[in-house]
Amino acid sequence: MVRRTGEYRLVGPVDYFIPNALPPRDPDFFLDAHMIQLVSEITFMCGQLNELARKLPDLERFVRAYVIKEALLSSDIEGIHTTMLEVFTQPLGEQKTTKETQLVLNYYNALSDGLKLMDSDPVSSRVLLKVHQDLLNGEGAHVQPGLYRTQNVRVGYLVPPMFGEVPRLMHELETYIHDRDDQNMLPAIVRAGLVHVQFETIHPFIDGNGRVGRMLIQLMLIESGLLSVPIVYPSYYFKKQRAEYYFRLDQVRLEGDFEGWILFYLKALKESCTDAYRRAYDIEELEKRFTQMITESQDFSKTRQNALRALVICFRQPVITVSALSVALDNAYNTAHALIDRFIENGILVETTVRGKNNKMYIMKEYLDLLEKKY
Repeated sequence: MVRRTGEYRLVGPVDYFIPNALPPRDPDFFLDAHMIQLVSEITFMCGQLNELARKLPDLERFVRAYVIKEALLSSDIEGIHTTMLEVFTQPLGEQKTTKETQLVLNYYNALSDGLKLMDSDPVSSRVLLKVHQDLLNGEGAHVQPGLYRTQNVRVGYLVPPMFGEVPRLMHELETYIHDRDDQNMLPAIVRAGLVHVQFETIHPFIDGNGRVGRMLIQLMLIESGLLSVPIVYPSYYFKKQRAEYYFRLDQVRLEGDFEGWILFYLKALKESCTDAYRRAYDIEELEKRFTQMITESQDFSKTRQNALRALVICFRQPVITVSALSVALDNAYNTAHALIDRFIENGILVETTVRGKNNKMYIMKEYLDLLEKKY
């Protein structure tokens, strides 16, 4: 039986698709044994990640790196390409920020602001509009940052609802997000997946819908208490399985196959949790190794405390210059230069250059490699 998920409304020569409100009906959404097992495994893995996060000495640095990773992957799905190195270079002011890199930095700011708003507000239109405003900051008035679209659009074979329907549909979606009275309420993990596909079908913005929709998954997982911080990035799996990602989204509209989408989405979350845990463990081990090296090596016998402080700074800013380290340490330029030389000799930093610039830069290559590693 094909589930009816909405209706087509002919306006002039165009058929607009108007989705039904969630949850799926006729028949109701069916959570089979495989999905239930995946939900259980993901819930357990989220608990492991939360425990790991509580033990980290510098959670803010750790989360920042993960959000940038998700931003890179989510943007890449939309054809916005940049690298971890370019993103971490920007605070140094050594080169003009490219449009692509700025959009990734915007993503980081958008998610950060969304999480701050959720301290007082649940996931809501107010949160999503602010996230969208941050995400498209600097892109121009034509993309209407922070506003629901006021024109009709086409997305591949899908013609989303007329713009006049968007406020009503988003209000219905917000009602579903906050509904706690449904006797057959699905697990929070599943609800986040249903909200994502509904959001993408409504397509409430001129631009940025994919990135905001994937960010919405993280916001809902955090609001539900499953995650304490945004260190799971589903875009990692969506990017690897890009064709199936879009196919599964389309099949919800065409065949009412919410179950096929949710199974795909749960696999994405499970793999993302596994990846996040392995990556976090490897980064923690790298930090321990570098710390032990500085603590025990005679190379740092006269500069040990400064070197340990510098190590913390380099993990926060893994692309750095002598001047930047000098300012961060509040030490003389020559002192910072000597520390960087020691770090290079011991394999903590690697010297690099930026095309067209005279200033040398130094990267914590092993750390960046771990952030970009394909597990």
